[in-house]
Parts: sequence; structure tokens; C-alpha cells
Amino acid sequence: MAPINLPSRRWILSGALAAALCSVPGCFNPNGGVTGYFAYVSTPTSPKTVVIYDVRSGEPWFVKEVPVGKQLNFRFLSDGGDNPQYSPARLEWAMVEAGNNASQLTNQMTAPPEEACKIKIEIRQPEYHPIPDSERYRQDAVFEGVDKADSEDDIPVGNRNIYD
Repeated sequence: MAPINLPSRRWILSGALAAALCSVPGCFNPNGGVTGYFAYVSTPTSPKTVVIYDVRSGEPWFVKEVPVGKQLNFRFLSDGGDNPQYSPARLEWAMVEAGNNASQLTNQMTAPPEEACKIKIEIRQPEYHPIPDSERYRQDAVFEGVDKADSEDDIPVGNRNIYD
């Protein structure tokens, strides 16, 4: 009787891993990817406004100012729209905390086909908050370990014996 050739353990594990990855719902990644999901994070130095245009008319049909510390996640579905010619697709979106790359999309609306959309990201002016006077650096302050008689080029007294 000839021995039965069983698949090696490596092939079984590889197949199980591939099946598991195919069943995982899409994640949102600000760096892009092949999943068809979009994520735009608004930071204090780069607050964003997401505008989606219909290239057939040139008009914006979706405009969202993403608040600082939030992230806009969205994706297009090719069907589910209310008009087969002008808006056959559906846009699902959600505004979530920054870094939440696996949230549910809680809002939806009909949309032009994805092929007829142009996404434009506008970066708004950063919102700088004034520094309170209590946190500003004072040149006349005396710091521990610094001798007032030292010149600016000398090592402060508190640091002279570090390597001795």
C-alpha cells in the first residue's frame, strides 16, 4: 500500500491564515491601501477639510471639516444609490476619534459613481493656542545648579562633576 501524501503543516497554516484574512472586515488606514476605505486624520498642525467633487459637473457634493483630534473614515459602495444614472452608488462615512481604524460607518448617503468622484483635501490654518505667561521662559529666572557668575559659555555648576 502506497503512503498517502498529506499536505504539509505549513500549507495548512498558510491556507487557514489566508481564509482568516479574507473574512476580516476592512480597516481604515491613513496611509492608503487596497481595501477601498479612506481615512483622513486632522491634527493640530494639519487640520483638514475633505471635499468630494462630482467630476461630471465639477460641483462639490460632500464637504466635511474634520475637527482636530478626529478622523473621517469613509468608503464607496458601487450600488445602493437612488438614481441609476446620476447617483447609483452609496457613500458610508463616520467621524471618529483619531487612530480609530476599525470603526463602524454610521452614516450613509447616495453618491455619484466612485469613478466620477475627485477627493480633494484642504489643509486649514493651524489653530495655535497662546502660551500662558506662567509657561513662558524667563531670562531673569534663577535655576537650581546654575551660578549667576558663570558666563553663558561655561558649563553650569550643577553639571561640572558629571564625568569625574
